[in-house]
Amino acid sequence: MEIPVIAFHAAQLLRDAPGASRGHELAAAGALRGGRVELVRIGAGALVRASLEVALELECARCLAPVTAVAPVAFDEIYEQRYDVGSGARLPEEEGDPEAFAISRDHVIDITEAVRQYCEAAAPMQPLCSDGCRGLCPQCGAERSAGECACEPASGDPRWAALAALERSEP
Repeated sequence: MEIPVIAFHAAQLLRDAPGASRGHELAAAGALRGGRVELVRIGAGALVRASLEVALELECARCLAPVTAVAPVAFDEIYEQRYDVGSGARLPEEEGDPEAFAISRDHVIDITEAVRQYCEAAAPMQPLCSDGCRGLCPQCGAERSAGECACEPASGDPRWAALAALERSEP
């Protein structure tokens, strides 16, 4: 999955009073199918509200065939301001989250990493190429959906034979 760089120059927004906002429509590019991003000035930097559609490149959980799924990705993240807009000097460090997203020294808000992280969370845990996918043969690796292989059906694990015999003998 190739997510294009999604960045916004925010120097003017950072000069505005808290509550000021800027909206951006995103066109399709790479895995991004489009969306909208709103930047809202807050005291500590900017709140980014994103609502996007992204094409996720996945593998079928049963047969390993490539699968493309379009997923909605929406998030609200705070980007901390660490440099003064007028002077470019580093602002005094407050007790913030060191892992928080930050606005760059050039006053650019780059949301590419946030989009990547939210795409990982939006991906289905076990994607399927189709609901009827039969997967791979555990013995020869042939794709069962394409047709039957020449392998004999597995007889089961001999360690469970005694339990299977009990199951068959119950009325």
